[in-house]
Amino acid sequence: MQTSSDSDALIERYLGSRYLGRRYLRYAELEALGICDNRDSLNAWMRAGGFPGSIKIPSRYGKTLVWDAVEVAQHIAKRCAERDHAFHEISEGDSFRDRPHDSDDNPLAAGRNKDSATCPYPTDET
Repeated sequence: MQTSSDSDALIERYLGSRYLGRRYLRYAELEALGICDNRDSLNAWMRAGGFPGSIKIPSRYGKTLVWDAVEVAQHIAKRCAERDHAFHEISEGDSFRDRPHDSDDNPLAAGRNKDSATCPYPTDET
């Protein structure tokens, strides 16, 4: 279990010092952090288990959805760790020169001059 100082450090690192002491985040704050930009996508992401679930808090205007700030910070930390792990696997693997490249006969390969390449598909001109 994380202590309060561990939670604060996690929030400060992944969400920013502005959110220290905050227990919950509203949708507008998730949007301001750049985590999401569309409610439907966020809902689909939550249904698929790709983002922490929301918490419904009753208010006089209905129910407000909020997200636990620590859970959001943990989710971001986990995604960053997965990204870093994948990057290290790639960088420790074969060098770029050892990887397979596009074949010489591929006219659509990167770096080819499109004017000098012959089109592999029949055209009306030929």
